[in-house]
Amino acid sequence: MSNVSPDFRPAFSRYPFVYICLYFSTGILCAEKIPELKDYFFLVLANLIIVSVMLQSANYLPVAAKQIMLFSICGFFGFLAHYEQQQNTGWEDWQFHKGKTIFQMKVMEIQAGKPWTKGIGEIHWEKGRKTFYTPIRFYVKGTKTPKLDEVLTVKSEVIPIENKGNPGEFDLKTYWKTKGICGMFFMESQDFQVLKTVPCSYLTKSIREAQQLCLDILAKHLTGQELGIAQALILGDKSLLDNEIRNAFTATGSMHVLAVSGLHIGLILQLLLALIKLGARWINRSTALLFVILLLWFYALMTGFSPSVIRAVFMFSVLTWTQWKGWQTSSINSLFFTAFIIVLWKPMYFFDIGFQLSYLAMLGIFLFYPKIADIWKPENKILYYLWEGTAIGFAAQVATTPLTLYYFHQFPNYFAIANLGLMGLSSIVLGAGIFILVTHKIPLIGKLNGLILLYSVYWMFRLIQWIEAWPGALVYGFELELILAPILLFNASILFLGEVQKNYWKVNAFHFLFILAWISHQRFLNASKTHLCLLNENKLTVILKMGERSWCFYDDENPDKIEFSAINHQKLYPSKLEMISMRKKHVQFSFNKGKLEILKTAFGREIKLNNQIWRVYYKQEFSTRNDASSVFMPWISHPHSLKNGAKIYEIAQN
Repeated sequence: MSNVSPDFRPAFSRYPFVYICLYFSTGILCAEKIPELKDYFFLVLANLIIVSVMLQSANYLPVAAKQIMLFSICGFFGFLAHYEQQQNTGWEDWQFHKGKTIFQMKVMEIQAGKPWTKGIGEIHWEKGRKTFYTPIRFYVKGTKTPKLDEVLTVKSEVIPIENKGNPGEFDLKTYWKTKGICGMFFMESQDFQVLKTVPCSYLTKSIREAQQLCLDILAKHLTGQELGIAQALILGDKSLLDNEIRNAFTATGSMHVLAVSGLHIGLILQLLLALIKLGARWINRSTALLFVILLLWFYALMTGFSPSVIRAVFMFSVLTWTQWKGWQTSSINSLFFTAFIIVLWKPMYFFDIGFQLSYLAMLGIFLFYPKIADIWKPENKILYYLWEGTAIGFAAQVATTPLTLYYFHQFPNYFAIANLGLMGLSSIVLGAGIFILVTHKIPLIGKLNGLILLYSVYWMFRLIQWIEAWPGALVYGFELELILAPILLFNASILFLGEVQKNYWKVNAFHFLFILAWISHQRFLNASKTHLCLLNENKLTVILKMGERSWCFYDDENPDKIEFSAINHQKLYPSKLEMISMRKKHVQFSFNKGKLEILKTAFGREIKLNNQIWRVYYKQEFSTRNDASSVFMPWISHPHSLKNGAKIYEIAQN
């Protein structure tokens, strides 16, 4: 156990940034989850410092005194950094109000789509003497769409980004808040006018040109799904990924392959280091490592400096730099140093799922990989390489599984097998993809490289589809409390790093198995649920779940949008799902335990299920109704309104 002391508390002298980063992040967490604490934060800080001084001066628990002092200082700066970032976005001062308002916005990002084109803009506005440049999400419908760098005059209603409160849904509110975005608006062609176009900076222009050049090169050699996978894996552009690709990679626990992150940067780093070794006679080690770091940042430039790429490149640059300088520092300490710098720069990144998973994956690799790799030492070089890649993937999966269960409610049973095949194929795809960007103008080499890239991507996807078709590839229905995620990670750490003969290891193993049994029991309860669910949608959407089967009845003309919400419900409450369009008519549906009727009425809809009745009101004049069976559509303000979240009703059994 080279990285962990016997009591499993990392020594501060070797791991100072573990403590600094965790305490700083605790301050960020308090600022986000307990904003009212800002009025009392200085009082709490002062008391903690006084306690620290008392413990230190009394020679009682001096280590605890120092840790309390460090916690107080780092937590304070974390709290302050979060507060300042929130103030700088302008959303703290922005006043949401009903009705359209006029404002100016510069277009920063744009993504074409049907029927809505999506984008991110920057609102320029003033309050007193302060000018804000507030990022915002927007949607445009119509043939006329804005272009990058255009400044628009917009007339629209800005609304806060809120979650719908439907079962199993993704936390969009937090996702956009990590990017500094708390509001959005919808507009059509007549709602905006182009004022001018502001030229972007030379760096931004260079990034866009480099990205477009790379996309054009890949498009010359690949088409269809292969092009979408290659763009995502090599350049981090997921715009061409269809649902079939996403579902296949998700079901096999391989979605991380399609996001340029630590895995890709690590593979590129190993590839570059291998190439540098070939030229060891002509270039010294220090110059070679510096050249590798510069190439990593050039790759980040080509991928558009996305947050995930910046995280990974920065992390590996620090690790490579420390090796170059010969500093005797821990990889874990360097990992937490990079995490600290990132949350110091952008405190809300702490809540970004990609940030959390990427750092947990790297932590898992540093902690668990040596133990897993030692299980088997194959003599064959090919088997050794495959086993090494599998061990890395397994170590990362161990560390990230608790959090993925919490966020996504699902677990890929065959992730180890999928990673076994993907490790070699993704290395080939990444290597061929990078080389084709360099050699595409060399006739024979460029075409050969293109063929290698095409067939490696093709067989990668076929492998994923084959594993996806196996029975029980993806298991749904897991519902974790957030506190269980760090507890499970702590349990796993002791299981891998502890001494099996010790009593603490046995107690920890029993506790770990107990939590797993409890999670499995909760999943069984979710799978066997029998209920009626009214989703928070603009058109009435009803899900009837009867044990292993569920039916989704919907009025919306866009079945894809409704199916997305229904599948989220299915992730939390596993069942075989069937979609049924009501088409604004009466619905009568019989099943083995009774009959469901959804009837049109003067007030909206009436739902009858066996002996139970619910009335869904469509009009504001009925808002005085307050009985338990009354439900109101999202546009009506009422305690029983669906805008407050989906309604789930247990079904009385006959």
